[in-house]
Amino acid sequence: MTVRRVMGIETEYGISVPGHPNANAMLTSSQIVNAYAAAMHRARRARWDFEEENPLRDARGFDLAREAADSSQLTDEDIGLANVILTNGARLYVDHAHPEYSSPEVTNPWDAVLWDKAGERIMAEAAERAAQLPGAQPIHLYKNNTDNKGASYGTHENYLMKRETPFSDIVRHLTPFFVSRQVFAGAGRVGIGQDGHEHGFQLSQRADYFEVEVGLETTLKRPIINTRDEPHADAEKYRRLHVIIGDANLSEIST
Repeated sequence: MTVRRVMGIETEYGISVPGHPNANAMLTSSQIVNAYAAAMHRARRARWDFEEENPLRDARGFDLAREAADSSQLTDEDIGLANVILTNGARLYVDHAHPEYSSPEVTNPWDAVLWDKAGERIMAEAAERAAQLPGAQPIHLYKNNTDNKGASYGTHENYLMKRETPFSDIVRHLTPFFVSRQVFAGAGRVGIGQDGHEHGFQLSQRADYFEVEVGLETTLKRPIINTRDEPHADAEKYRRLHVIIGDANLSEIST
């Protein structure tokens, strides 16, 4: 049986300027987004509507106090970074000093992977166009999840699901799957540990960066089951399953 549900993938790309290790990642990421937007005449800049967003709402039934939140969790604050809507319905913007491609919403896995792959083409072209700007340096983008220096950045999946499903059932049934699926869906990584100093190969890029089973955070104390409760739909009927444990899609069939 095929279950149709709204879904999508968000991918933060690694970024570097060869020969310039101290390059400003925020500025370089903005150049990526702006260069692509300038070339695509039908791309639309937009100020995002944060009215219905509450990144501190927890699926377990409470809101984290704003003063207790890490600054990285306050994603409902528009700080004026590069942000465009593409003609395919995707969003290209700067998130935590990374250029991020958020795929359009779809209703089946095939289309989710299709538009994620389209994002690779878009990001490659964006890097080429940014490097052509006067005085610009070549920019390298990486579809990965760690810089092997202790930092990790996300590939997040989103699935619309009925709110009537008890959250405890989600935790009980999905935790073993999320842990074991890295065997067939991991992107692979050279280096062991968060900083990658130990020699070796492991199946998952993200696994070393998860510390708790359930939690609201996405950039620290990362949980296997993320509890952010922003459905972007009728909150009485639906919840959004926000999956942060996965690796960037490098194998379309396993994904």
